[in-house]
Amino acid sequence: MRSMTAYAEATRPLQSGRVRMSLRSVNGKGLDLNLRLHPALFSLEAALRAKVRDRALRGKLDLAVEVLDEAALEPRINRPLLRSIAKAWAEEAEWLKLPPFTPEAFFRLPGAWMPADSDLAAHLESAVMACLEDLLASWNKAREAEGARLDPFFREGAARLRACCDALSSEALAQAAELPVLFQQRIAKVLEEANLKGELPAERLLAEAGVLAERQDVREELVRLASHLDDLQVRLEARTLGGKALDVWCQEVLRELNTIGSKCRRLAMTRLVMEGKQTLDQLREQAANLE
Repeated sequence: MRSMTAYAEATRPLQSGRVRMSLRSVNGKGLDLNLRLHPALFSLEAALRAKVRDRALRGKLDLAVEVLDEAALEPRINRPLLRSIAKAWAEEAEWLKLPPFTPEAFFRLPGAWMPADSDLAAHLESAVMACLEDLLASWNKAREAEGARLDPFFREGAARLRACCDALSSEALAQAAELPVLFQQRIAKVLEEANLKGELPAERLLAEAGVLAERQDVREELVRLASHLDDLQVRLEARTLGGKALDVWCQEVLRELNTIGSKCRRLAMTRLVMEGKQTLDQLREQAANLE
């Protein structure tokens, strides 16, 4: 079980410098990776993204790659261009009445700075990828630690839902015993108000009341609710609880609670359903933090 929120850093030495990486992640419905790296390393972007995708399922990730103290990345003035521009400027300045040639004018020219060596990415690839491996291992360790901190919350929520389910089962049995008599009385009253008292046999009256009571029986929904809670417990014990799976699980549990709420006729059952929904909302809110 991993959280989507974490931060990690990693550093690896080079022959003439070092590479430093940082990775920050927050919640996200899908995998959204923002990668920042030196233009000289652009050719490594596809490999970097592929390695991150192998270790992350979803979340909004910010990965920064820095190469420090590497001589090949130090700015270099394009001396051949500078000499040619300065010479041409001096030759034409008098008859064109040009102002003095300044560094500001030169540095505005495209190509004033020399690019990094074209083979630098290939030279640094192994060190960069090894540093990324260290970074991802540290990042996933931090996410697992955050997930472990959430584990007691999910266990407590599952226990509260289990207590609600058990209490609802007891109330459902009492309601199942009350409803046939209640509906029989209501049908008799309707018949009496319609001046049809005595028109239906007692057996028919009892059968109709039984049909109505069966429609209000919630024990089937409670069986499904209990099976969902068993599934959650199995996932918690196996530490395989995921954010998307838990969100779907919450939808299924909410469907059962809504059905039970629409059928309950006892105030205690209504309160238990409301309590269960409140706990479920809390679980769903925290599920948004899980990968």
